[in-house]
Formats: sequence, C-alpha cells, structure tokens
Amino acid sequence: MNTAYRVWDGEQMFYWNDEGLSLEIKMDEWILWREAGRGCRVSIAESGDGESVLMWGIGLKDRSEKMIYESDIDMANNEPMIVARAGGNFGLRFPSDCDYHIDDWIVWGERNIGGNIYQNPELLMGADNE
Repeated sequence: MNTAYRVWDGEQMFYWNDEGLSLEIKMDEWILWREAGRGCRVSIAESGDGESVLMWGIGLKDRSEKMIYESDIDMANNEPMIVARAGGNFGLRFPSDCDYHIDDWIVWGERNIGGNIYQNPELLMGADNE
C-alpha cells in the first residue's frame, strides 16, 4: 500500500516524510499534527478547516523521478492537466473539466510534473480549457 501523502494547509505543503509529523485518520476526517512535548499535540492542519487538503501519492514517479501526487500539474504535452482520482484510480483532467480522463494508457513515467495547483497556480494560466 502506498502511504505517501502531502498536506496543504493554505500556506505551506507538508510531506509524509517530514520529521516529527503524524497523520491521523478516523472515518472521513483527518488531522496532521506535531508532538510539542510532554504528550501535547499541536494541530498543523485538519479536514474541515476550510483551507487544508490531504493528497495521496499515486505510487509512481514522473520522467524526472519526482513522486506524483493528486493535484499535481502535468506539463508533458504543453497543455496542463491535473492529476486526479476517480473511482479509486488516478488519471488526468483539464483544469476546467469536471470529467476525469481515467485511461489505462497513461504512461506516468513519461509525464512531466511542473508543480501543483496550490503552490503553482500560474501553471494553469492561459490553459485553453479554462
């Protein structure tokens, strides 16, 4: 099972391998926290706070050996597409398209991840489908 994740808190991206962080998931809710000593936990981000987003790695890397996550922006064909999950599978969609293009023919190792929709929204500017 792929356990790589990242969390956007509205300002900063946190990754599964950042030292001292723990992700706790209960049913449909989650919290990313850091131990502050003496058993005290400090919330970094959590579901339902309006800004935070939990994203899972898809378990594959792009052509630059960069791990691919949900909400990454693929620039392989000079037309940005967003990595998305639908029905438990990962695929690509155009920025303004609510339909996911889940296809078995996607060769993830040939993709070119240029960033993600939270830290690099400028990569979506001028997209034909926006």
